[in-house]
Amino acid sequence: MFKEINHTSDIAYEIKANTFEELLQDILQIIKENYKPKIINCSIKSLQKYEINEDEDGVFDIVNDWIAAIDLGYFPNKILKKDDVFITEFCSYKELEGEKFKALTYHKLKIEKTNGYLYTKVVFDV
Repeated sequence: MFKEINHTSDIAYEIKANTFEELLQDILQIIKENYKPKIINCSIKSLQKYEINEDEDGVFDIVNDWIAAIDLGYFPNKILKKDDVFITEFCSYKELEGEKFKALTYHKLKIEKTNGYLYTKVVFDV
């Protein structure tokens, strides 16, 4: 579950998730809702494996890789965890109707575990 929060010149969200995988799925949904990709073609797709730590550095690395891939014409469509590896499915797309992010920042990026949930804030530079 995520919600947008006020931030001066960037776009920020608070996220509450049960697992690290769910946290990444929420971030992927945030990206989809902001970018609004048009005509996603998953007949042309690729898979990328990420061996990342389940911490702030892992979030920073994978999300910024997604943003770079979008600039190259491949949109992250799904994320799942298999064993200790996160796998992202990328599909080609035709056009974006929404707003693009320059990058995910480290600003306020701190994952805290409370009462069985993971909480974090993500701030995107636009």
